Amino acid sequence: MIGWTLTRYIALRFTRSLLAMMLLLLFLIVTVDFIEGLRRVTDEVDVSIGTVYMISLYTAPFFIDKAFPFACLFAAMITLFQLNNKMELVVARAAGVSVWQFLMPISGAAVAIGIFAAMVYNPFAIKYYEQSLDLKAEAFGGEARTNAETATGFWLRQDDGNGASTVINARLARKSGAFLNGVQMIRFDRESRVTSQIEADAMLHRGDHWLALNAMITGSDQKIRQVSTLEIPTNLSREYLLGASGDADATGFWDLQHSAEKVRQSGLNHLPYLTQFHNLLALPLLLVAMVLIASTASLRFVRSGQVGTLILGGILGGFVLYASTRLATSLGSNGIVPPMVAAWSPSVVAILFGTSILLHQEDG
Repeated sequence: MIGWTLTRYIALRFTRSLLAMMLLLLFLIVTVDFIEGLRRVTDEVDVSIGTVYMISLYTAPFFIDKAFPFACLFAAMITLFQLNNKMELVVARAAGVSVWQFLMPISGAAVAIGIFAAMVYNPFAIKYYEQSLDLKAEAFGGEARTNAETATGFWLRQDDGNGASTVINARLARKSGAFLNGVQMIRFDRESRVTSQIEADAMLHRGDHWLALNAMITGSDQKIRQVSTLEIPTNLSREYLLGASGDADATGFWDLQHSAEKVRQSGLNHLPYLTQFHNLLALPLLLVAMVLIASTASLRFVRSGQVGTLILGGILGGFVLYASTRLATSLGSNGIVPPMVAAWSPSVVAILFGTSILLHQEDG
């Protein structure tokens, strides 16, 4: 039976490798995003370098949150390769420690890290991501865009009654769609003719109306007038705005179920929120699957000498698992399979597959 000292040693080695991978990813993401932000400052607006750096720093945790499975894969491979290179695994095997016993500390650490990432780190990353959007709106105004949006921004269409309607386009949607920046509105009558166009720096949802700030109105007669505030009636509820503008990936773990219920009440598709909730619940299992995939590519390093092939096999296995997880998430979000099945099945299948390979490698 593996002792506590060896268990703690292997778990700490893996945890240090994982932290090193996450810090490296943090540095790369902040650097790339900071350079992109500086390019925008040069071309469009005058913003201090410190503000651009803070935006990049606040945005980085959101993207790192998606990289935990790959960081776990590479950390497990690095840990096992290092233990093999130093003959520590050979000594452990000679002492009667099986492959399953010295994978237990890594798997246990992966489970603990997965729980922490889902329940603590994810809400933390979402909070700072929202702050980065606020900083972008203040620094870049209407030119800011969320990272998840397309180049055309955020679109809404509201029914104004009697056949009239309004199309709303915003470059940046915040506060669950209740705060829009860089807004353009086109209002149509019952004959689908344009009655007016409105451009506003920002627009806030106030229940039964939108409050447009610093608005410029172009009437059907092409005359332009500018007002500091303008109230525009709306029948769109906050629940509908959440469903239309919300991103399940940008919703914290503890808010996902509540948001799913609100979106369901609005009549929009709430399944992405439930699928994301189960994805986060299944994250510890996904990290264990990554550890097993890494072990199939790392444990035979000393004996086979085929380092490049084994490393490539492990990386490809991790990519296949991640791609399968994203595919299953898409199926669950669109109601093709139940969200729980979509979230948990890839990890379960990967663990069974990795276990089968290890049994074949170790026992023949």
